[in-house]
Amino acid sequence: RVCFQGEAGAYSEKSLRELLGPNVISVPRPNFESCYRAVANKECDYTLVPVENSLGGSIHENYDLMLRYDLKVVAEHDFRVRHCLLTKPGLDKSKIKYAISHPQALAQCDNYLRLNGITPKPTYDTAGSAKMILASMNGEEFGKMLPEGCTPDNTAAIASDLAGETFGMDCKEQGIEDDDSNFTRFLLLGREGVVQHLNNKIPAKTSLVFTLPHVPGALFRSLACFSMRDIDFSKIESRPMSAALLNYLRFRNTITQMEAGQTSSAYGKDLPRFRYCFYLDILESELTVSCQNALHHLRERSEFCRILGSYPASSRLVGPVADAVNLLDAANVGKKPSTDLRLASLPSDKEGSRQLNIGFIGYHSFGQYLSRQMSSQHKLRCIDPMDKSKDAEKNNVEYFPNFQMSKFLQGLDVVIITVPMTELEETMETLPLEKLRNKLVVEMNPLKVYPRTVLTNMLPADADILCMNPMTAAELELDGVPIVYEKVRISDSLRADCFLSIFERARSQMVEMSAEDHDAYVANAEFVTHLTGRLLDRDLLPVTPVRSKEYSALCNVAEMTANDQFDMFYGMFKYNDQAKDMLNTMRENLARVERKIAAKEAYLSASAEMKNTDRQKLIAECRLLLREMARSETDSMQEKPTLNKKKDVPSGTSSTKKKD
Repeated sequence: RVCFQGEAGAYSEKSLRELLGPNVISVPRPNFESCYRAVANKECDYTLVPVENSLGGSIHENYDLMLRYDLKVVAEHDFRVRHCLLTKPGLDKSKIKYAISHPQALAQCDNYLRLNGITPKPTYDTAGSAKMILASMNGEEFGKMLPEGCTPDNTAAIASDLAGETFGMDCKEQGIEDDDSNFTRFLLLGREGVVQHLNNKIPAKTSLVFTLPHVPGALFRSLACFSMRDIDFSKIESRPMSAALLNYLRFRNTITQMEAGQTSSAYGKDLPRFRYCFYLDILESELTVSCQNALHHLRERSEFCRILGSYPASSRLVGPVADAVNLLDAANVGKKPSTDLRLASLPSDKEGSRQLNIGFIGYHSFGQYLSRQMSSQHKLRCIDPMDKSKDAEKNNVEYFPNFQMSKFLQGLDVVIITVPMTELEETMETLPLEKLRNKLVVEMNPLKVYPRTVLTNMLPADADILCMNPMTAAELELDGVPIVYEKVRISDSLRADCFLSIFERARSQMVEMSAEDHDAYVANAEFVTHLTGRLLDRDLLPVTPVRSKEYSALCNVAEMTANDQFDMFYGMFKYNDQAKDMLNTMRENLARVERKIAAKEAYLSASAEMKNTDRQKLIAECRLLLREMARSETDSMQEKPTLNKKKDVPSGTSSTKKKD
């Protein structure tokens, strides 16, 4: 099974037939992402997707999807686009007034349409245009999508000759495109690569994507990793970085800054606002010595590097792809090739609208919150030791008492366990585990390694296990909320994807992460957050008409943890090996703050006392100085009369002598 985007008979399907032959089963899909998902879910073996057109440029969506899905490139094919003019059987070419097709196809045939006086009318797809004319001829609802004025008697479709064969149309003319250099490059993607099947006799390519630090000459030095080893390129292109990759680089940047001892206010600040990743095709296999050295060199210079696949160049097939095609060809020797080897749909198409029977074991605040998000789409039931019948009725959930456990589990597709971690093992021991066979068991706790260990050890081998952590508080919307999950053991991928789609449709941020990585990166942060929320008593956060951003953030943390059960918080403490260390660190930090406050108060008190002592000394010195000044003045005043008397005596004596 090989899927492609578009209607049956699309150019992608024609390219598929050229590359893989007429005997593979083709599967049309409505969009590119559904192609990737079909292969990832093992509904299809491969998908053939276009990545660039010689006239229209790159199909950027597929480059972005190659980063999101872990698929490998196993082959490439350059497809020559030949447009055909298709009409209903028997229609005279002179009666054609309109041509309908994809806007890009119409633009590529603009000169031909002008010369023949045909008016272009854009539609959603090339092969879809032929399907539209056929549907209109048969009076089907889909035929009403024809543009205004268009009828099967005056309209032609521009599409491939395969579309004409598929929908029973007459091909009036082939090769009506204006430029005969119109080629589209397709990549064949699968779950496993074929690099091990390449050898020196097979020309090979390697596609990779990498990011670079924001420094001068970074791109030049990265390309030099290949050019200095005489490795040629066939393509290089830059693309804006996806949100997921940007978050990953921010995380790595934060770790680097923490190790360098920078303050938390600087974390992630030096990342430029616009970041780009580079897609590169090199003309060599990934396993050659020179390419290995070049890739090691590149990884030293880049922040992120991922190999998308090493594969044979120029439409060659190797490994399991070639083996499968050869087996199909051998099995159909002498048989007339058929254009009907295609599936109209996949089982997952029905799963999207499938109604799941979901049961909650434990119906506390978080279970009630989740049931409100799911009740409109799925049938829900719950079981709890306490009487939760009134809460269940409010949320359109059927309640079962504990003694009806067997009846509760009967007919369920998904069992969600929302009991605290401290009660998980005890709860599992009370369940009839054999009745959980062939069901999807989902645990939702803030830690992941311990719950995963309990479930894998206790559940039957044919029970699917999904570990999840919706990182939100009850009463909040799921929109934008990170949902961290791990598919521990999944045999029914369609059911698991249907369950996960509940959160995807709510626009949650889905993050697939192993339990070990989750607990290493998330558990400590969650414990500190909940600990801080519990320390922030309502009396410590009075209502104020003016709130700073910092105060609002503290209020949000306190509100988030206010309704959480203490058992949940205790589980975060008990099953996190670093929780005690973080609690001790919090105590030490509080003691350090208290010591700083006490030291500051002592300093200010001493400073005030010293200032007061200095003031007293100054006053005393001033008093002493004033006394000295007063004493000096008094002495000088006493000396003046004495001097006057001494001056008067000789004067009187001389006058007496004269008289005598």
